[in-house]
Amino acid sequence: MSFVYAMSDIHGFSDPLEKNLKLIDLTNHENKLIFCGDYIDYGKDSCKVLYRIKELTDKYPNQVIAILGNHEYMFLEFLFSENKDLQTFEWLRSDEDFITINSLISSETKTEITAILNQYISDNYFSNYEKCVPIIKRDILTNHTELIKWLKKLPYYYETDTQIFVHAGIDEEAQDDWKWGTSEEFFVSKYPATYGRFYKDIIAGHIGTSTLAKDENFHGIFWDRRSHYFIDGTTNISGIVPLLKYDTDTKKYSSLKSTKSKF
Repeated sequence: MSFVYAMSDIHGFSDPLEKNLKLIDLTNHENKLIFCGDYIDYGKDSCKVLYRIKELTDKYPNQVIAILGNHEYMFLEFLFSENKDLQTFEWLRSDEDFITINSLISSETKTEITAILNQYISDNYFSNYEKCVPIIKRDILTNHTELIKWLKKLPYYYETDTQIFVHAGIDEEAQDDWKWGTSEEFFVSKYPATYGRFYKDIIAGHIGTSTLAKDENFHGIFWDRRSHYFIDGTTNISGIVPLLKYDTDTKKYSSLKSTKSKF
């Protein structure tokens, strides 16, 4: 007997991640754990979450798979785009109060960019932050070299005989040519969600299940009663990272629940 576990959209909250990991048995070498992207942003522990997931993929290379999400995609664009490119600012502007950046950069760099922002407080947004961008990039690329190499190698999906694990979704109109018909941005940012029958089950995050269920109090796993399982519990609001469990013998899915985290 073996199981496949999946979770997504941890978004910098290490406590619900750790609670979920206690429910997962990786001592059984047949079991697998799939992370479906969006490990950073919103919570204060983005750096900690990234290193924890990397640690698991290093320790269990044949059992733990991490997939790229749109937040990691934008973060990598930020790191490797030209400093004045719009892609640089797309992620930076979404990092409210520099919560993710502050989890990654050194105290010296924090002091340096704070001084810059205070000095140019009267300038416009782009002028203000443009001065900080190369300093932030240099710090992250210098102090997290192996982590960034790992992030750059993350796949866009993980496939089994009967399932496709992905962050946002695939081009289902392409049918069995979906690997070639789906663009990189579609894998990480597909919207809206697709429902209905597909020839494989699709397990995805990206869109909060409360939105899909049309119930602001619902943050569990949303199943469309066909081929789609959505597992984004809007962690920054709910304190919950839904944990999907698939029994490879019975071919049945279930939801494992840890206690709700308080932020």
